[in-house]
Amino acid sequence: MRHCFLWLMVCGLLIGVLAAACDSDGDDGGPGPTSTGVASPTATGPPFPFEGPIGIDLTTYGTFHNQGEPVRLTIAVAVSEPITLYYRTTQRYDIVVADEAGNEVWRWSKDKAFGEVVEQVRLETNGVLTFDESWDQRDNNGKPVAPGNYTVTATSTDCDAKLGNCGQLSVSHTIQIRAS
Repeated sequence: MRHCFLWLMVCGLLIGVLAAACDSDGDDGGPGPTSTGVASPTATGPPFPFEGPIGIDLTTYGTFHNQGEPVRLTIAVAVSEPITLYYRTTQRYDIVVADEAGNEVWRWSKDKAFGEVVEQVRLETNGVLTFDESWDQRDNNGKPVAPGNYTVTATSTDCDAKLGNCGQLSVSHTIQIRAS
């Protein structure tokens, strides 16, 4: 059963990579409702600076976003040396949006189900996992958020080899939703 699950994950990764490579019409279309992590080594080193063997980055594609327009998000987890990442479930990351008072407004993983399977992902030197998502500017109850400043925090859900200390790697950016 585990081999079937791993085979399905590999096939899913390949389909995601092929779909991205075949999209040559220039229409970005934005991130889909779910995403696939894609591991790839870079020839020149990690794509962003970080200290230690592993780092995380979040791209919000600008600081200012018009009210009602989806906010594109890309999470990158990069390593500077060969590392195995351990996960307690099939969830690889989470994203939380908080208002200026620090109150959680939206959580990507809310109401999502993740397989409870211990998994390992091996990254070679300068390897990167990337995940594309979007936030539709709605709160956890489905209501549009008001214009204002919001903090977007992305967290990798990887754990140590004993499956403890999970979710220790995170990064935040402040964005502004402008009235349209």
